[in-house]
Amino acid sequence: MDFFSEALLSDKTEKIPEAYDWFAPLIGEWDCDYYDEPKKGQKRHVKGEWIFRRILEGTGVQDVFIFPSRSTKETEPQPDGEYGTSLRMFNREKGWYDVVYTCERCMKRLTFRKEGDRLVGKVLDEENAYWIFSDMAPDRFRWENVLIREDGSKELICEISGKRIG
Repeated sequence: MDFFSEALLSDKTEKIPEAYDWFAPLIGEWDCDYYDEPKKGQKRHVKGEWIFRRILEGTGVQDVFIFPSRSTKETEPQPDGEYGTSLRMFNREKGWYDVVYTCERCMKRLTFRKEGDRLVGKVLDEENAYWIFSDMAPDRFRWENVLIREDGSKELICEISGKRIG
């Protein structure tokens, strides 16, 4: 392992209180199916990968988001595909996670809170925009990018189903 990877990656967990270790079920590698509708009436499915690891002596969780997957990007290229990363740092003072996601085209800041069995991330610079993890089990999860209107109805922008590898 090189010095950078050794300093970044961590197996430690004690810096995040157990009651707030919300992203622990996601640690590992996932095969994913991404669904959206880039143009009205044109539904799209993209195979991808999502990899989550503990970082910085256990103070946070980082992921690598790869859509389309490395194994399908040549055969099924997507002009708007993303190779990105999120940093999720536990904010002990606020009792939530401060998150930044970045890829070639954008950078977004969020705060994540636990609501029941869901992890709900509010996109800070976009009104009514949320990223939601749900149906988290040892072998699967669901992620949604949604707009939640004031009447409580939601517009699904895209969704991802993850299945654990191995």
